[in-house]
Amino acid sequence: MPGYAKNEAEAKERLLAYCDKIDLDPAWISDSKWETTVRIACDKKYGYDEAEKAIDSDKVDIAGEKAKSARQAKLDADASDLMDTIEATPGLDDSPAHKMLVHCAAAYVGGIRTNLGYGSKMSRTAYAAVRRQWTRISQEATGGVFTAFVSHDPQDKAELGKIWVGDTLAVRGVQGNLLVRIDGVRFNMHVDITD
Repeated sequence: MPGYAKNEAEAKERLLAYCDKIDLDPAWISDSKWETTVRIACDKKYGYDEAEKAIDSDKVDIAGEKAKSARQAKLDADASDLMDTIEATPGLDDSPAHKMLVHCAAAYVGGIRTNLGYGSKMSRTAYAAVRRQWTRISQEATGGVFTAFVSHDPQDKAELGKIWVGDTLAVRGVQGNLLVRIDGVRFNMHVDITD
């Protein structure tokens, strides 16, 4: 295998595989840093070794306590004061949608994976209620760090050919997805549907 990429597509493929190997979600790497890293991988002088070192450095920066503290400070200074608003709203406080948003916020602060799974399965009826809660929460998130709330109808992942969970033996059935951006980082909460 060459020490550098022949083109951007090859570089991106190998660098994404490297991110997966070191358990770093590439969504955390800014677009400008990612573009620079791809260029490094394509450069004969630097190649994959230096590009992977840059990714390693990004991972350390993302996971470091200083970075976590900075992300927590952004949540604490949220202009929409969304979490306090949810906690003061009957029907939203301690709701499944609230718990999912708290899980996404914890993942944001921790700098961990952006594709998350809700621990419990839900019926279609319960998931429809969560989607309504998600929409209601989104209406409170004006001018803050929480943006781009989206919810998707349940999909049968097996029918779509997306049955496998990553490169594991775990399989997916019917699944709904709730998305939110926190300070520009997109989080996807997967919800398994029972019927």
